[in-house]
Amino acid sequence: MDLISQVDNLFSGSPWFGPSWMETLEKIPSDAVNYRLEKGASIAGLLGHVVAWREYVAQKLQGHEEFELLPGDDWPQSPVDDSGWQELVRKMVDLQQELMEGLAELPSAELDEKVPGRDFSWGFMIQGIIDHDAYHLGQINLLLKQVLPTP
Repeated sequence: MDLISQVDNLFSGSPWFGPSWMETLEKIPSDAVNYRLEKGASIAGLLGHVVAWREYVAQKLQGHEEFELLPGDDWPQSPVDDSGWQELVRKMVDLQQELMEGLAELPSAELDEKVPGRDFSWGFMIQGIIDHDAYHLGQINLLLKQVLPTP
């Protein structure tokens, strides 16, 4: 499966390991977004973190070589209110479109080339965002199991 298909499948398809981002986001009640375990990030905090790194990759794909996350930008403030949560979800959806467009424009021959200004390749970064998304999607689903009623 190519990288574009992996990004798409993880977001709104049928990943082999469980629910996609869209399936997960649709079942999170607004009163649960700030739920967290004692020393961990909240559901909203985890989504904010994912959004920040997706923004990073999208900016790089758009040719913004100078774009960097500042210290603390990758873990946005939480808790969030309902409008803050809706904004995070909207940004996640918008970034999916940006990533898909950016990936479609990236020739596969360039996957082994370095990301401008970085020490890693385009392919490494894109596989990294897939792995990063899957990891934090799992964390969100584990937290969600704590707050949703058992079927």
